[in-house]
Amino acid sequence: MRRFALAAAFCAALGARAQPRPAFIALPGGVAAITLPASMLDESAIRKQLNSGLTTVFLMIARERGTRNAGGARIEIRYDLWDEVWIVRKLEVDRKVEQQRLANFDALVKWWRNPARIFVSGAGRVLLDVEMRVLPFSAAEEKDAREWISKSGGVAAAGGGGGGGIVDALIGTTITARPITTYRWSGELMLK
Repeated sequence: MRRFALAAAFCAALGARAQPRPAFIALPGGVAAITLPASMLDESAIRKQLNSGLTTVFLMIARERGTRNAGGARIEIRYDLWDEVWIVRKLEVDRKVEQQRLANFDALVKWWRNPARIFVSGAGRVLLDVEMRVLPFSAAEEKDAREWISKSGGVAAAGGGGGGGIVDALIGTTITARPITTYRWSGELMLK
């Protein structure tokens, strides 16, 4: 019996996926940033999604432990199949937007390593809990898909009536960005 318990514990340890750990960085002005590990881009589910031609969205929510203070950032990556370039967009906690076209995957990895500003605080020390959801498509792509299904289902755009219930149910249950994977990290920073 004891051998079975040890074998089960060993197999569980092998099956457990170690989450990659980001680096938390304190920037001037009370800004907390996060640098994500490049190994995340090589995880099979994420790499498959990145190569799909849809926009992969990395949504980060940072909460200061014990308070209601929150921040976040969003990174969007899409491989343009036509031009064979990576189109990236980063929206940080202070609404700063960065957009670029990157020539290859190596350039994407280099860009990915740049810190993303996720939280601002006047406190000298913060304990952050960060959740990052990896979504399979952007809000714009979701909207386009909903419109396409609605039109192909024979539903008139405005006030057409009739038959919309089934199509609406189909749209509502099938076109929702469920996370591919979710990460959770905690970090303590002394802000400047």
